[in-house]
Amino acid sequence: MAFIVRCYDLLIKNGTLVDPAQGIHKRMDIGIYGSRIVDVFEPGTLPGKICGSQVIDAEGLTVVPGLVDGHVHVLPGLRFSYPPKELWKRGITACIDVGSQTSASFNRVRHLVDEIPCPVNVCLGLSSMSETQGEISRYSLLDKEVDKEKIRELFDMHPDVLIGIKVFIGHNDSPGAELTHRVMRKAREVCDYVGCRMFVHVANPDIPFPELISYFNSGDNFTHTYNKGNILNEKGEVYQEAWEAKKRGVLFDSARGSRNWSAEVAKAAFAQGFTPDVITDDLTCLSNDPQTSRLHVHMGECMAMGMTLDQVLYHATNVPASCMKGVEVGVKRGMAGNITILEVQKGPHQYEDAFGVPYMGDTFILPRATIINGKVMYNTIDTDY
Repeated sequence: MAFIVRCYDLLIKNGTLVDPAQGIHKRMDIGIYGSRIVDVFEPGTLPGKICGSQVIDAEGLTVVPGLVDGHVHVLPGLRFSYPPKELWKRGITACIDVGSQTSASFNRVRHLVDEIPCPVNVCLGLSSMSETQGEISRYSLLDKEVDKEKIRELFDMHPDVLIGIKVFIGHNDSPGAELTHRVMRKAREVCDYVGCRMFVHVANPDIPFPELISYFNSGDNFTHTYNKGNILNEKGEVYQEAWEAKKRGVLFDSARGSRNWSAEVAKAAFAQGFTPDVITDDLTCLSNDPQTSRLHVHMGECMAMGMTLDQVLYHATNVPASCMKGVEVGVKRGMAGNITILEVQKGPHQYEDAFGVPYMGDTFILPRATIINGKVMYNTIDTDY
């Protein structure tokens, strides 16, 4: 009888595989050849010798589909954009850049999207006016700065990466009810004309929530859901219009960031069952505190509010990936080798919200390795070569 040797380019062994979409939560080994997963198996179940050119021993660690961050700022354009190379350290294997670029500048930076070694989709800012252009309000020249023909032309030129339009709504960005309605009407018009999603940054808006959410359609993204003044009425209850929007397919994004997560709001909303459809960190250079606004930390924050590990993983992988183009999520044979290895630490952990309010959780999550298309991009685990 012939002796069988299975040798992979990368072998991840002894880890606990958690893939919520497949309902897997058990000890599994994973073999990767080239950029694809070729075997997923329980240890000891394959005949012959198992080896790898590179071996990661994930004993005591949790192996999951590569994290997908549905709200980052890694392209140039905003004063607080973050270096894309930092994505791997956070376990991120795909992402959406939400509003760093506009129709006036995207053609010049498209090559940067292609140079980032993970899938990056892009939402263009509604206005062609950059945030850094000085003292002129972003939407003060709304009709002149929004060119829907130019925007559709760009979507036709870059159909593989452009997925939406980003709108900033709040007292500082669109002051006054009249301007807020004008901006939302224009955004709705452009998104319908182009045929794309609308992503709306909401922070202290100058119109009531029921009026604002009426502009959202299925697939649109309501960002910074758990900030103060967004989804709770005066009684501390989630607006009925928010529940209705969820039912019609509007996605509510946690988008934690450094300024947009209130523990008080989150506790009230989660207790009523209003949990995020998309879990993101709103990655910028402002969200660089290792104990607060990072995606893996925010996943622990959502668990502190009552979500399970499987739930936070699903909403930080499968759901944001469903908004993207060219992204595969899942640890199974034939899929792209996009994997994150996590250390899930159990025990009391104190978190702090964006307003300095402390609260307790029982889980802290730390990325230990990131694999993109079969290549180890980040690794703090002992590895055999």
